[in-house]
Amino acid sequence: MFSKITEEVFDDPDFKEDSVREVIIAPMLSKLGYFPTGATKVIRSKTLKHPYIRVGVRNFPVTMIPDYTLLCEDKPVFVLDAKSPKEDVLKEEHIQQAYSYAVHPEVKCNEFGLCNGRQLAIFHVDQSDPVLVLNFVEFESRWEDIEKFISPNYLKNPALRKFAPDFGSKLKRLGTTEDTDLVMFGVRLNTFARVTDDLFTASANCDFGDIPHCVSYDFPKQMLSKIVAGLPAPLRDMFCDALNRAPFQAAAGLVIELDLTANLGEETQGQLETFIPLVIQKIHDSRFNPSPVPNDPQDIPDKVFQLRKAFKMQEQA
Repeated sequence: MFSKITEEVFDDPDFKEDSVREVIIAPMLSKLGYFPTGATKVIRSKTLKHPYIRVGVRNFPVTMIPDYTLLCEDKPVFVLDAKSPKEDVLKEEHIQQAYSYAVHPEVKCNEFGLCNGRQLAIFHVDQSDPVLVLNFVEFESRWEDIEKFISPNYLKNPALRKFAPDFGSKLKRLGTTEDTDLVMFGVRLNTFARVTDDLFTASANCDFGDIPHCVSYDFPKQMLSKIVAGLPAPLRDMFCDALNRAPFQAAAGLVIELDLTANLGEETQGQLETFIPLVIQKIHDSRFNPSPVPNDPQDIPDKVFQLRKAFKMQEQA
């Protein structure tokens, strides 16, 4: 998107605020999915019917009209103001002006941002410090962070920001094809769920580029016996039984460790997010590994069977 632009362009005296809007911000908003019309659209320089904020008995004027107001289904969700490369996006005066517009009763956005080409700064109206500051050289390498704060999907569903990015989607974007065999060792699985009578899924965590990612593994019903083969018999039976009764979920607690081969599956729309599962093709080995892990999830509902907890109870018996 910015491969032909270098940082030196921001030192050009002719590269002013209008250049930032057209060369930097406009391509970003288009890639994020904002257009002049439609369910996710952008309005340029949206004026206010009542350009002031009333606090007590005083009216405080809103003197700045941001360049972009982003809307999802006709509701303002983000305010973005362009600045000249000579202007500091972290200057208190600029932040104050953008904030006063974002919290105005006619707008009521939770987040706003400023961009001068050199930097993009994003703020939440309830925090004084920015939630994200990126330099121009990071705009593409950290595009997922920009999506997390400005894309329509995240602005409509802020809870998605707590989700780790999807590993399958990352592989797809890197050019991995569905016929590529992905051989993985030491995969420690977390939550299992029965999707249909013949399809099961399990989650795992992994670090990719020093960033934690979530991996979803899909597999057919007949493969379950191979996946749990490394468990002690009593635990194996309890685990499989839990997957065959409501709520059709079981927490493995990362004690099921596999060596496997998988392929990329099809893009799937979940309740809140889109992801690409890895479809397990072969189980090379299954092991029971109850060694402690620092990221063992502790927020499992009581109604979901917990394999690690069942193992500890057996040890104490």
